[in-house]
Amino acid sequence: MRLNILFVISAIYLALIGLGFLFAPLGSMFGTVGPEASAALIATLRGPASLFIALALLNWLARNAEASKTRDAIVLANIVGFSVAGILDVIAVVGAGAPSTELVPAIINFVIVVAFFWRGGASMSAVTT
Repeated sequence: MRLNILFVISAIYLALIGLGFLFAPLGSMFGTVGPEASAALIATLRGPASLFIALALLNWLARNAEASKTRDAIVLANIVGFSVAGILDVIAVVGAGAPSTELVPAIINFVIVVAFFWRGGASMSAVTT
């Protein structure tokens, strides 16, 4: 898989998550928040939508970028972001009793991390500053 395809896949995934938080925040929480949630909680859950959509746009725009320190930084940010998200999903299930369905996004996140390590590391720029 080429890096530009990985950027596209991650952009689509992040956009779907962002749109999910924006339009269906309770459904996006994989059963961890019940239907009796307050309007304030639902409004708060919509907050991360902006970040997911912004990262989706960043990855989409980076899909055809030439090798550079900037693209390397975007790859590294994806590795860190998807790693932390996956770890937090696992902790939610193992440590906090969240439903096991929360492991689905954890697995997806870890697959994307491995792909970014594999393709991103292989195409790191040779440019030095």
